[in-house]
Amino acid sequence: MTESVVAQGGLGELRAAVLGEVLVDGDAGYADAGRVVMAQGRPRVIVRCTGAGDVVAALKYAETNDLPIAVRSGGHHAAGFGTNDGGVVIDVRPMDEVRLLPDNVVRIGTGGTWGRVAERLGKAGLAISSGDTAGVGVGGLMAGGGIGWMVRKHGLAIDNVVAAEVVTADGSVRRVDAASEPELFWGVRGAAGSLGVVTSYDITATPQPTVHFGALLYPWKQAAQVLQGWAEYMTTAPEDLTATLQLAPTMMADGQVPVAIMVCVAGEPAARDAILEPLRNLGSLLTDKVAEVPYAEVFTAMEMPADWRPRIRNGFFETVPAELGERLLEARGRIPGMAIEIRALGGAFAAMPADATAFAHRDARFLVNSVVVGSPEQQGSQPEEFDALWKTLEPQGAYVNFLSNPTDADLDLCYPQDHRARLAALKQAVDPGHVFRSELSVPPRPEWSGGRRHLMRWAMRSRR
Repeated sequence: MTESVVAQGGLGELRAAVLGEVLVDGDAGYADAGRVVMAQGRPRVIVRCTGAGDVVAALKYAETNDLPIAVRSGGHHAAGFGTNDGGVVIDVRPMDEVRLLPDNVVRIGTGGTWGRVAERLGKAGLAISSGDTAGVGVGGLMAGGGIGWMVRKHGLAIDNVVAAEVVTADGSVRRVDAASEPELFWGVRGAAGSLGVVTSYDITATPQPTVHFGALLYPWKQAAQVLQGWAEYMTTAPEDLTATLQLAPTMMADGQVPVAIMVCVAGEPAARDAILEPLRNLGSLLTDKVAEVPYAEVFTAMEMPADWRPRIRNGFFETVPAELGERLLEARGRIPGMAIEIRALGGAFAAMPADATAFAHRDARFLVNSVVVGSPEQQGSQPEEFDALWKTLEPQGAYVNFLSNPTDADLDLCYPQDHRARLAALKQAVDPGHVFRSELSVPPRPEWSGGRRHLMRWAMRSRR
């Protein structure tokens, strides 16, 4: 699309209103900004926003031209939600502030990445339990909840949020917390992507200079034994310990890759080895790679071939009985490209009341996450077998951030009935035109059936 055509829809006015960059096809940086980890998009316009005012201008442009919206931070969502074809991408990556406030509160721009945030906080001896991949964006992780390496010690990342700034569909820039617009504050903690564009979060960090972190490796033949012993221990383990059991695809090393238990132990350093001792005796321990490290070093890079399109599904479970473990291991043998990780929950994660945030599932003790790796050609019929497996597992819920091909059924799993009804009412109040929509966003109530234009009061907003 040429600039002259785009200009008919107000590109000149958009560029005049925005402090950041406005990119269209042919501009330097357009292709990179339209590409996310799981998808390559061709948006009509990309607005690289430096603040809330730029977000407001991008929303106005989208409304004027009746264009769909995608919001992009790190671009890691499994379903590729950070881009689109023919619409407007609101790119918040320039908003990457990390500012220390009193009482260990940190103001973090949603365009930052967690590796950079952890590095900045580490210099002050502070940490936030926030994911496990350095390049994941603050906004994307927080939108779904934020399961991190200290989730059992400090809960989800959203559990430590004390305030947020969010731009809603009508162009209002709102500061929300427990006292000011508490219902929207409830919603942005777990369903932020469907309620507006969050530009920053205020999060309480915790003093945590170091953790014990690393891998315990066991022989692949002991997978069933190690899995069951690990699951049993993690149901009663001290909350200082967060641990994940990982099974690599059988296509690697003829299926003989060791079983890995990844651990992160917070709390007092002197007590950490005793907490780990039961995990060191689950079988014939091959390698112990656990060491005391600065918390910022637990974040890993994620690199993936450009033609790969991983298929990702997950589910919450209250227990991991032997039958579930056997079913996962049997399927792993049939689906050579499938990797499995089981994340232990409980502790501080479970201490939060079920209705305290838009994220539900506080009764879950484990999250089973799985992925079929490779390009579509390499995967062949494996995605069909993978989906068939998940139809038999019957999880109690699903995590919104780990779904690559979401369906209506997945939306129901992500938001149980009570949460979904509350979100629908909130959506009706702040986004009745369903401007912020995806397969994993709860629609407003009543269901939207008309255009958006009459819902956007741009003249009123421009005087704010």
